[in-house]
Amino acid sequence: MDDQKIIKLLWQRAESAIEALAKKFGSRLMSISLNILGRRQDAEESVNDTYLSIWNTVPPKKPDPLAGYVYTTGRNISLDRLKYIAAGKRDCRYDLSI
Repeated sequence: MDDQKIIKLLWQRAESAIEALAKKFGSRLMSISLNILGRRQDAEESVNDTYLSIWNTVPPKKPDPLAGYVYTTGRNISLDRLKYIAAGKRDCRYDLSI
């Protein structure tokens, strides 16, 4: 499905728009999130948050290159999630089990 049809579905608030987004951009979006976060569960959550963000922002906006908008939104959400995970005592990358 081309980008204009997906944007039209989002403007109509059709749930099939999310499925079309996932089919067209899902695998690349997952690899971007996985490269940033390193954990599959966090990447899946980030991808789902990306779909929700696009669902909430597209009716007022009409992105011309939809792919760039989707990937930029996903990258920003993944980076925000990484900041949240690495904040304070939540960062468990350097913990040793005793």
